Amino acid sequence: MTSTLIIGATGLLGSEMAKASAGNGDSLHVLVRPATSGNEARMRPLKELGATVHVGDLDDYDSLVRAVGKVDRVISSVHVGSASEMTLVRAVRDAGVSRYVPSAGFGLDFAAAAPGSIEPLDIKRAVFDAVREADLPYTVIYTNGFFSTWVATLGDLTRFGSSPLPPDEVTLYGDGNVAATFVSEKDIAAVTLRALEDPDAVRGEIRIAQNKITQSAMIELWRQVSGRSPRVKQMSAEELEALIAAVPGLGLLRAFWIRGETALETATPEAGALYPELRFESIESAFVAMAGAGGRRL
Repeated sequence: MTSTLIIGATGLLGSEMAKASAGNGDSLHVLVRPATSGNEARMRPLKELGATVHVGDLDDYDSLVRAVGKVDRVISSVHVGSASEMTLVRAVRDAGVSRYVPSAGFGLDFAAAAPGSIEPLDIKRAVFDAVREADLPYTVIYTNGFFSTWVATLGDLTRFGSSPLPPDEVTLYGDGNVAATFVSEKDIAAVTLRALEDPDAVRGEIRIAQNKITQSAMIELWRQVSGRSPRVKQMSAEELEALIAAVPGLGLLRAFWIRGETALETATPEAGALYPELRFESIESAFVAMAGAGGRRL
């Protein structure tokens, strides 16, 4: 039985990775922080999956080596701002694994996004450079936009976390007609587990470019599905640049809705073409689920 360690398994993406790994028949291992290990509510889903729990921290090299040394494969879904993944890269190198999926890929394709324009992406790029320098048996999955971040906010990153439903007021960036691509966390996990079984994906990069849509079309689709009519404020590209100057992390809005970098064609193989047996959730079906959860009759 193949053993797989999920790092970040209590997060939105990590929890889907854990479920997919267990469903794949893997011996599931998870690494959690000491504080998390004592949180029964957060630990219960992992225990129900039969996960072997390792207590450690991304800043604690020894704890990482102990956990990584127990498994064949490692999937990291830690937050983009965690430069501590550099420590994990060292641990993976020193312990030796058959495959490593770094969190560096869970975002924009490096071939499409220019260096130096988005701080979170530059952090990811530095991690990936370290992975390649260490000559690890990596597989990188480029996801573009997560449903939970972008679809749930109608493409307005500034609204993230404000409501369980898409917002009643949304900012439309630029002319609203630049396409971007999105994928559910469940489908990201499915692609990742499939790629881990693919020998051709060793030291390879895969992009998920499903669900291509403009922000205007996304807002209109939500109107049609839910019966709600969010108020729309427009922000020009110049106004967005002023906002990004004050909050650099919002540079992702530029990449998605001004430059269209998530929808650019690159030489990176696309997951749907590589693995045609996989089926991807649509934005419309996600909206149907959101509207139903909000108590609306469709």
